Amino acid sequence: MRELSFALEFDPGVDPVMDACIDYPELRADSMGSPIRRDRFWSVERFVGPSKALDRIERVRFGTDTPRAEMTATTCEADRHHELLERSASNLVTYTFVERLHTCNSVVALAARHLDLGHVFQTQRREECQEWRLLMRSEANVDVFYEAVDEHLRDGITLHIGRLGDVNRWDFDSLATVSLSQKERDTLRAAIDHGYYETPREVTVNELADRLNVPQSTVSYRLRQAEATLAKGYFRESAREDPRAPEERLDEEAPERPDA
Repeated sequence: MRELSFALEFDPGVDPVMDACIDYPELRADSMGSPIRRDRFWSVERFVGPSKALDRIERVRFGTDTPRAEMTATTCEADRHHELLERSASNLVTYTFVERLHTCNSVVALAARHLDLGHVFQTQRREECQEWRLLMRSEANVDVFYEAVDEHLRDGITLHIGRLGDVNRWDFDSLATVSLSQKERDTLRAAIDHGYYETPREVTVNELADRLNVPQSTVSYRLRQAEATLAKGYFRESAREDPRAPEERLDEEAPERPDA
């Protein structure tokens, strides 16, 4: 199998979904989808972030008075059908089915038109960037696909070509959709950049607070909150892969005791 990666960078005001990601930097989205035929496509997308950002995404997906996402300069006459699979204060999951895909020049439409059927898309939305990974049986017509995407993209969307090669670790990052507040993200990033998590530590909480010009108690609180969120997010995903209780897994991994 072969893997093709690329990214689309969006200017503000070009795409309503990406505008929400730009306006809410803590908003994250991951999706997976595949064309059924040359003219039909399905995808499931998960958004994680503040409730106000998810409300906005929901209006774009399901509202009749909001503009829909259009990434090409040409008019698309495809029929989009959206279903709400899950909604909570910080989580939104949608299912999308597109018919009459042959009337469009979107990325998925061009892939269905030019590449071998059976390919699978994985995307990640982060602020102004949407990263794409494409798993496919062969690399036939990849150059034609790239040229078509670059030709049909709307003004304000920039294509960044990635890599083409063997499949490399095809899975979702279990922490990719964990939502942190902007202040928690900034504090955690500063802690990493200044060596707080190195062994031995290169900076103390007090020194980090001085660099950030905030109270030490605030830095300590934000780091604890971020670490707790990341830890809980990681083990939620781990539990899905192995639903056994931790003590059951430890018992299985523990070496047998010799007879007394």
